Parts: sequence; C-alpha cells; structure tokens
Amino acid sequence: MESYLTALPAAPMALLDLGSWSPWHLWVLGAFFVIILEMLTSGFVLGCLAVGCFGAALVDLLGAHSLQPQVWVCAVVTFLSFFLLRPLVMRTMVHSDDATNTDFLVGHETTIVEVDPSDQVALAKVNGELWRIQSQNAHTLRVGETVRVVGVAGNRLLVVPKASASTPAS
Repeated sequence: MESYLTALPAAPMALLDLGSWSPWHLWVLGAFFVIILEMLTSGFVLGCLAVGCFGAALVDLLGAHSLQPQVWVCAVVTFLSFFLLRPLVMRTMVHSDDATNTDFLVGHETTIVEVDPSDQVALAKVNGELWRIQSQNAHTLRVGETVRVVGVAGNRLLVVPKASASTPAS
C-alpha cells in the first residue's frame, strides 16, 4: 500500500517524458492539435490533415514503427481525403441556396408607417426593423398602405403595392 502512494506523484510526470510515448501517441496528439486549428478556420483543409495523422497513427499501431511509412501514409491519406472526403463535408455543411441578410426580406409584406413626400421614400417595419422603402414602379406611397418587398437597392427596400405584387415589375 505504501509503495502505491509513493508512486502516485511520479505518474503525472511520466506523461511529460516524451521518450516514453509511442509514435502513434504523437500522431494522435498532432491530429487533435490540427482539429483545434480547423475549428478556427473554414474549408475542412486542416481536417484532411487530421485524417492523415490518424491514418499514420493506425499504421504505427498495426506494426510499422518506422517513420517513413507513417509519413507516406499520412501524406497519401491526407491527399485522398482532400479529394474524396472534403467535397462531401463541404456539400453537407454549406447551403448556398438559403436566403440571407437583406435577400431574406424579399417577398415579405409590410405596412407603411411614415412617408416623406419630398423624395418618395417611406418607412416601414419589416421583421421588427424600421426600413427605408421606395416604390419600384413610381407608385405614390401612403401611410397605412400594404406593400410587398420585391428587391433591395443599397439601404432601401424596393416595394410594390400589394394589389400589383403578383404582376411582374417593369
């Protein structure tokens, strides 16, 4: 019992002795380091390198303890995952067909809350935010009128009256 208690403080220090580590330990440690870097970037390029590091660790575990085959496997697996795995990951993670930012507002209907007759610009609340709106077809905007957003021009939303929202704007 006493020898067990005296060995405890030395055990954590043994982890710091890199000479006692197998090469696969270093490959896995490198892979986790690369995964952390991948979280700070985008594009799954470093993730492919992490897959290669895991492949090299597996080669060491299977008995090829020389550095040369491990490096070759890391390079080949990284190369293959870049061309086979990365497109799959990018397809599942990137959705370019989703409307974002101001494009998301196109199609929304809103009611005009204020009109400035001097420059035919009005204010309306769209999704809880006050936006400057402008008639796309030179229609006179009136307070209380319901309009539909058909486009974006700078910081203004282009609108048409709700009655003519289904007809294409010229």
